[in-house]
Amino acid sequence: MSEISQLLAACDENFGHMFDSVLSALKGVSANEAAFQHPCYALVPADASMPAAGSILWQMAHLCVCKQMYASILQQSLGLPVPQTIEPKRHTAAILLHELRLAHARLRNTLAALRDEDLARELPESTGYPGRVDAFIRTINRHDAWHGGQIALARRLYKNPGTQRHTSLGGNA
Repeated sequence: MSEISQLLAACDENFGHMFDSVLSALKGVSANEAAFQHPCYALVPADASMPAAGSILWQMAHLCVCKQMYASILQQSLGLPVPQTIEPKRHTAAILLHELRLAHARLRNTLAALRDEDLARELPESTGYPGRVDAFIRTINRHDAWHGGQIALARRLYKNPGTQRHTSLGGNA
């Protein structure tokens, strides 16, 4: 299996694996759950173009923006065509999920267009991500894993927003 095939498989799994992925964390999310902002995010400055900080809607919009940015960086750096970007707004979870799938497909198609020899190329400093293409792709994959976990945590916090301590666990839980 080529190196690009392995990186692409990791990209697919982090986004869409049936158990541990962004899409699995989003499965069955309700509108109220998606919009919920835990009090720990209450003091985070609001961005008028984004949903409430820390909410699942924010996680989705953020991933959509980042996936498009990552694809653009690779496309520009490697001389590939750069399509128009989607601007996620304060949408519903269903609309953001659709936009997130589109952004992921764009990124995936960009990765699939790479050749193994492209992976050793250096990204220009002007991209904000100086370093090799392969390291950049691993960063992209970690980013999905991070936000999949953040979405899963936000869902737990929605179901139990309190901060109860469980003495059976030594008071540290």
